[in-house]
Amino acid sequence: MNLWLALIDLLRASLFAVAHVTGGSMGAAILVVSTIIRVALLPLTLRTARRAREHQAVLRALEPELTRIRQRYAADRSRVFKETTALYEKHGIGFLPRGALPSMLAQAPIFGALYQAIAAGARKVGGFLWIRDLGTPDLAIAIIAAVFAAAAAKVDSSSAASSRAWLVGAAITLLFAWRLTAGVGLYWIASNAVGLGQAFVLRRDASP
Repeated sequence: MNLWLALIDLLRASLFAVAHVTGGSMGAAILVVSTIIRVALLPLTLRTARRAREHQAVLRALEPELTRIRQRYAADRSRVFKETTALYEKHGIGFLPRGALPSMLAQAPIFGALYQAIAAGARKVGGFLWIRDLGTPDLAIAIIAAVFAAAAAKVDSSSAASSRAWLVGAAITLLFAWRLTAGVGLYWIASNAVGLGQAFVLRRDASP
């Protein structure tokens, strides 16, 4: 059997099982299952985020040297790449934080399958709280998801490339969540809420 389809079926079955326990509420099931999966992945996502922060710190320290390389070999892009690579190797870093790619590859199938399971499971299953139909978009859900996304980015200062980065992230979340189903929006709320908790942990790590 296709492992991808098997994973989607497993997650869909988990949603219906939790919905049965929560009185038939698919909305509650989406929040519970999404939160459990996001929390289970916290050791991996925290380790990746910490390495990314360390990587950014090294890059900031190397910025004067990188600027000199770009200026000195401005007419030779291949030389810029070669010198930059040599500088990175000298300081023991790569173009991506250590372990970033394996982490993304490990998480992508899980979240992709969960997204599909939720999108399929939320069809014609009724409402949740004020939502009449989880299979249709809901502006309030999109706003809540965007607020959590903005709060997580604001708390974790390392995630903001500028003072307005958190606002841009919130706007993107709002746009996509508003265009997708309320069921998927609930998933984003749960994921971003755990992400906010992760941001507080990272902020505590950075405190002197």
